Amino acid sequence: MTSGSTEGRAATHHNGPVATTANSPATPDGTTPRRFGYDEPGRALLVEWLDGQGQAIPFSTLRKACPCALCRGELGRPGRFQLEPNLRPGEDELADIQLVGNYGLKAIWNDGHDTGIYRFEQLRQLGGSGSGGS
Repeated sequence: MTSGSTEGRAATHHNGPVATTANSPATPDGTTPRRFGYDEPGRALLVEWLDGQGQAIPFSTLRKACPCALCRGELGRPGRFQLEPNLRPGEDELADIQLVGNYGLKAIWNDGHDTGIYRFEQLRQLGGSGSGGS
């Protein structure tokens, strides 16, 4: 798994921080992340929120929740997971993540899929869905 560094963001591999938000004010609803990381043995995205909560979102849960038009559908057309709800082998292998503005996270998957931008609110919900968390 690779990770890149950009200004205001720390990056390391595995269980350390991968991306850290910079100069983001805390929101009353707790949807501002402090840092993101990977738990590769546990196959999960780790999120530490400014309110002190930590969550582990399984890669499979993250992939199935991809908010892009291809996965969710658009203009009345079904998305990939509406047509075929099960993951194919390798589809849940996370290659990298990138912060998008002050509102979201882009996941880049090993199969080349990279069009989904997960809003921080969505990540908080995914982490609290019983599929992982601390």
